[in-house]
Amino acid sequence: MQIFRKVLVVFLLLGTAAALQAQELSSRQTATNDSLKLRRDEKGGVAGMADPQKTSASFPSVKQLTGSFQQESASDIDAFQDTVSRHKKNFIARIIDYYGRSNVDRTFEKKLDWSIAPGPNYSSDVGFGIGFLIAGLYRLDRTDSTTMPSNFAVYGNVTTQKFALLRVSGTNIFKQNRYRVSYSGAMVYFPGAFYGVGYDAGKAGYVQELTTTMYKVRASGGVRIAPKAYAGITFSLDYTGAKSKKSSATERSFLYYESVVDKVLQESGGTIGGAQEAYDRLDAQEKAVFNGYSYGDGKRLYDAWRNGYYDPAKADPFDNYVGSTGENPNAMNVGLGAFLQYDSRDVLTSPYKGIFFNLDIKYFPRWLGNSLHTFGKIQVTFDWYRKTWKGCVLAYDLYGNFTMGVPSWHMYSSLGGMERMRGYYEGRYRDRNCVMTQIELRQRVYRRHGVAAWIGAGNVWGVDSFAWNHTLCSFGVGYRFEFKKRMNIRLDYGWGAHGNPNFHWDKKRCTAFLFTASEAF
Repeated sequence: MQIFRKVLVVFLLLGTAAALQAQELSSRQTATNDSLKLRRDEKGGVAGMADPQKTSASFPSVKQLTGSFQQESASDIDAFQDTVSRHKKNFIARIIDYYGRSNVDRTFEKKLDWSIAPGPNYSSDVGFGIGFLIAGLYRLDRTDSTTMPSNFAVYGNVTTQKFALLRVSGTNIFKQNRYRVSYSGAMVYFPGAFYGVGYDAGKAGYVQELTTTMYKVRASGGVRIAPKAYAGITFSLDYTGAKSKKSSATERSFLYYESVVDKVLQESGGTIGGAQEAYDRLDAQEKAVFNGYSYGDGKRLYDAWRNGYYDPAKADPFDNYVGSTGENPNAMNVGLGAFLQYDSRDVLTSPYKGIFFNLDIKYFPRWLGNSLHTFGKIQVTFDWYRKTWKGCVLAYDLYGNFTMGVPSWHMYSSLGGMERMRGYYEGRYRDRNCVMTQIELRQRVYRRHGVAAWIGAGNVWGVDSFAWNHTLCSFGVGYRFEFKKRMNIRLDYGWGAHGNPNFHWDKKRCTAFLFTASEAF
C-alpha cells in the first residue's frame, strides 16, 4: 500500500504537469505559427519565392536565395524564442491559469474537454486520504447544440487506513437527447467494519473488523418515449469478498484476567513491592492479559463488561450473521431489470431547475450465479431543483430502496455514503428496506466558488419493524468549485448521530469529509 500511495501521488503530479505542458505547447505552436505567417505576409509571400507576376529575368540567383533563406530562418528562430519567452510562467501561475479556464465550454471545439485535479479527504472510518479526479465533457456530434453534453469521471482515493478506491462513471447523450446510456464501475479495497443487520444492530454499536474487496458494475440504456420521459433496461454486477477478524474480548478472557488479578493480589502481601514481585513471577500469557485489560481501551472494555453494557457473545456480528444464515462471505450477485424515468433537468451534473424521477426494478435470480437466494429490488428516486435568488439553487431528494425476498449480506439497503445521509458510515444501518430524504441549499459566492448546506433524514426496516423513532438525521456543509462547465468539485463535511455512549470506540458523533465530482444529487 505504501508503494501504491507513492505511485498515485507521482501520477497526480505528472498528470497535472502533463496537462499544463500540453496546453503550453499548444499555445506556443499557435503563437509561433501566427508570428511566422505575419512576417511572411509582410514580405509578400513565403521566403525565397518570386512574385508570379514578374518575368523570368527577375528571378533571384542561387546566392540570393540562400542568403534570403538564412536571413528568414534567423528571423524565424528569433520570433520563436521571443514567443517562448513571452509564454514562460512559473509553475504556480500556470496551475492557476489552467484551472482558471477549465470551466469554459469547449465541447464544440474539442473532441474531449477534460481536466485533472487532486484533492484531500477525511472520514472518521477510513482516516485521511488523497484523491484524484479526472472529469470531462464531450459531444458525440459537435454540430448539435440541442443535445446536452455527455460526461465522464474517473475518481481514485487512498487513505491512511489502507482504503483504496477507483471508480469510473459517465453518461452518453445521443442525438437530440433521444437516447442515453449510463455506466459506472468501481474497485474497492476496504478495511472496514460490519455492525449487523437491522436498526437495533446498528444502534447497539457492536462492530467486527471486516476487510472487503468489492467490484461493482452498473449499466443502463434508455430511449425517449415521450418528451423528457425515458424507458430502458439495466444490468448490475456486485461481488464482495470478505475476511473477518475475530474479537479477542471474550467472556473467557475477562474471567481469566480476573483470576490473574486475584493471583497477584493474593501473593502481594498487601504491599506495592509485593505486588510487583507477584507480577514479575507471572508467565508471558498471564502478563499479556493483565496488561491488556488493566490499561487504556482494554480497561474501558472490561469495565463495560463488568457493568453489564458489553456482551462478548455479540462482539463478532459478521461471523454471527453468516453462521446463522449459512451465507458465503464471498458473495456475487447479478441483476437484470428495467427502468422508467422522467428528466426535465437543464443539465445532469449540476442542475439549476427541473425534476428527475426514476423507477428501477431489478431481479436477481439464483440461476445467474447469485448467492443462496433469489430476490428482487425496487429503487425509487425523486429529485427537484429550483432557483430561489441570485446564484442560489434549492434542491430536494427523496430515495427509497425496497427488497423482496432475502438478499445477500452485502446487498441490503443501507444508509450513508457519498450521496445520501452523508456523515454516516455506509452500512452501519442496513436492512431490507430504507427511505432517505434531504434538502440542500447551493449558493454561488464568487465566480466559480460556492457553498452548500443540507439536512437529511433516513430510516431502515425489514428485519426490524418500521418505527418513526428509528429515524436518523444527517446535516452538513460543503464547498463547491466549478471544475468544468456546470460540473462541480465538492468538498462536504457531514455529521450524523452519536453512537453507543457505553462503548469507548462509539461515543463520538459519526462524521465524514468527502471529496468527489458532481453534486450528491
